[in-house]
Amino acid sequence: MDDESGNGRGRSFAAGLIIGGLVGAGLALLLAPQAGEETRHGLARRARRLADDARDRYAEAKHRIRRSRAERRAAHDDDDASAG
Repeated sequence: MDDESGNGRGRSFAAGLIIGGLVGAGLALLLAPQAGEETRHGLARRARRLADDARDRYAEAKHRIRRSRAERRAAHDDDDASAG
């Protein structure tokens, strides 16, 4: 009787190892990081987007500064004209 129950436990253990190994391998495939080349391309795309965004923001800030200067000059010229 002890032999039979011991043999059953051994089979259960072996089945558990096999099932656990298969589940682990499947999860590893699902959760594995991207390949190096894919990662580099993704980082390059992200860097380009960030650079484009920075250029756009710089251009917008430059435009706002120029517009503000022009408005201040116009206001200053109006003050000079009304004072004189």
